[in-house]
Amino acid sequence: MGPKIKFSRFVGLVFLVAALTGATANAWAAGGNTPQGLKADGLRLQGIAERYAQMRGYTQDGLKADGLRYQALARAYASRPAASYYTPQALKAEGLRWQAMARSYAQPQVVGKSGFDWGAAGIGAIGVFVAMLCGAVLFLGVRRIREEKLAV
Repeated sequence: MGPKIKFSRFVGLVFLVAALTGATANAWAAGGNTPQGLKADGLRLQGIAERYAQMRGYTQDGLKADGLRYQALARAYASRPAASYYTPQALKAEGLRWQAMARSYAQPQVVGKSGFDWGAAGIGAIGVFVAMLCGAVLFLGVRRIREEKLAV
């Protein structure tokens, strides 16, 4: 396997990882741990612990160790109420933020100018250009690798 094939596989792997983790990173940045998410995690871990207790065919020591680990994780989630993660000041700030968001959505948004937005068009054109450039580089790279394979 030549260095160009290794490089192209590496680039493909980087794009795959970026595509798969992009949504996860956005979800983490958007909210972090919500009370419903914490409860769901606790219930999931309890279910896993119960399933391990029911399973047969594995070594008893391994099952016991895994079951105890999952039970400890489930207890950690179940023993703390979701409200304990927030101070009263943080809850008040969160409430004020949500009220401000509700007020901003309740009022109609007035756009100052009408007509064609050249700034948005420029951003769109640059995005299309970059996408086409990436496609051309990928096309030429694959074509060159195939030509080298035929020559060998």
